[in-house]
Amino acid sequence: MTFADVESARKAYWSKLKKGLPIVIIPAAIEIPLLIATFFSFGSFASSGGSATMFTAITAGVASIAGAIILFFIIAKPRAAYHKAYKAYFVEQTLRKTFTDLTYDHQKGLSAYLLSATGMINIGDDYSSNDLTIAKYKNTGFTQSDVHIQTVSTDSDGNTTYTTIFKGRVMIFEFPKKFDFKLELIGKKFRAYRVPGKDQSTGRKMVKIDTESTEFNQTFKIFGQDGFETFYILDPAMIVRIQAIAEHYKDKVLLGFYDNKMLVALDDGKDSFEPPRPSKPIDEKAETDKVASDIKVITDFVDVIS
Repeated sequence: MTFADVESARKAYWSKLKKGLPIVIIPAAIEIPLLIATFFSFGSFASSGGSATMFTAITAGVASIAGAIILFFIIAKPRAAYHKAYKAYFVEQTLRKTFTDLTYDHQKGLSAYLLSATGMINIGDDYSSNDLTIAKYKNTGFTQSDVHIQTVSTDSDGNTTYTTIFKGRVMIFEFPKKFDFKLELIGKKFRAYRVPGKDQSTGRKMVKIDTESTEFNQTFKIFGQDGFETFYILDPAMIVRIQAIAEHYKDKVLLGFYDNKMLVALDDGKDSFEPPRPSKPIDEKAETDKVASDIKVITDFVDVIS
C-alpha cells in the first residue's frame, strides 16, 4: 500500500459522494422553506393553501430521506475502500514501526463479553468496537480498541432514546507478575462503570479506600480488597502520574488492576486512527503525526506503569 493508493481511494470516494449529494440536498432545500412558509403565512394547516404547502413539504422530506438511503448504498463500497487504504498505509505501517508481535484489524473490536467479564465496565444495551490492536511494547503485551457504548430507553409513547455512556478507547495491558488482589480507580466523571461488589475470581469483597492524597481521593472513587495491597501500587510517585492522566482526560477515566492485567478506559469522545474527510487532498505529514499521537497514548501508559 502506498500514499498514492490512499489518495486514489480518497478521490474515488469523494467523486461518488459529490455526485450523490444533490439527491439529499435538493429535496431538503425545498422542504425547509415550505415548512417555514406554512408556519408563518397560514398559522393553521386547516386552509387549503396551508395544507397544500405542507403536503409538498412532507413529500420533499420523504424524498430527502429516500435520497439519503440511496446515497448510503452508492458510497458504501468506495468509503470502505478509502478507510481500508488509509488504515493500511498510515495506521498499520506506523503501528509496526512502534510495536512488536502486532495484530491489527480495523473492522474487528474488543469483545463485549471480555470487557464485561472484568466486572468494571457497564457494556450497556448497544455496544460496538473497532480498530482492534494486539501487540507488545517494551515486552508489555496489550490489547486496544475503540469502543462505543449506549443505553437504550423507550418511553410510554414508543419513542426510543440512545444515550452514549462511553465513547473512547479501552486498553488492557498484561504483566509477567499476577496480582493477588483487585483494585479499581473510577474517575469522578466516568459514566460507564459498574458498582464494585464481590470479586468473582477471589471471592473477596471490594471496599472503598482512601489514600493520603485528598486531591486524589476527590478525583477517584477507589475500591480494593486490602488497603496494604492497594498502597503497594498507589505509592506517592504513582499517584502523581495517575492524577496527571485524570486531569488530561478531564476525570473521564477508569483504571483497574486484576489478575496480571491493567484495564484503562478513556472516555474522551473520540475515535482513534480515523481518516480525514475526503473533500481535500490528504496532508501526508499531518496524518502521520496524528496517528503517531494516537499511538503515543498507548506507549505513555506503559511508560507510566513501568
